[in-house]
Amino acid sequence: MACPGAGLAHHVLGMALGSFIHIFEWERIGEELVNMTEGKGITMPKAETLEAMCKARHIISRVLSTNTNSV
Repeated sequence: MACPGAGLAHHVLGMALGSFIHIFEWERIGEELVNMTEGKGITMPKAETLEAMCKARHIISRVLSTNTNSV
């Protein structure tokens, strides 16, 4: 039997990932290029983990910091 919530989970996961990509500005930690070498395993993990810095975009931080009680 399959999970009845699998379809919903796929949609929510896509929306959450898209939101993270859209809401934050992403930068590499160092100047070197991202190593795309594959590691061992069934899911093809990266050989070296990706390290990145993120900071909220200016418009999003203003939207999130507004007082919702004033409406």
